[in-house]
Amino acid sequence: MPPKSAKSLSFEQSMQRLEDISARLENPDTGLEETISLVEEGLKLVKNGRQLLDAAELRIKVLENPALAQDSEMKTEARKNNENDFSLI
Repeated sequence: MPPKSAKSLSFEQSMQRLEDISARLENPDTGLEETISLVEEGLKLVKNGRQLLDAAELRIKVLENPALAQDSEMKTEARKNNENDFSLI
């Protein structure tokens, strides 16, 4: 079964998959094509993880200072981040 897309994984699932990829990359029996594929998947996971962390940081900033939500740019960014269905709870 192919791995789920990076965007469909939770932060914790992404971290676990990155650990699995790292272990596979350390194996000397891993071929070149598989290595390239694993690196590509890993980069997507890192990018998605960074986006999830950025969304969490933004949510915390707004919770700490609700006045920030008045800024239209912050509202737009918050809406975009909510589309990722990311929740701290």
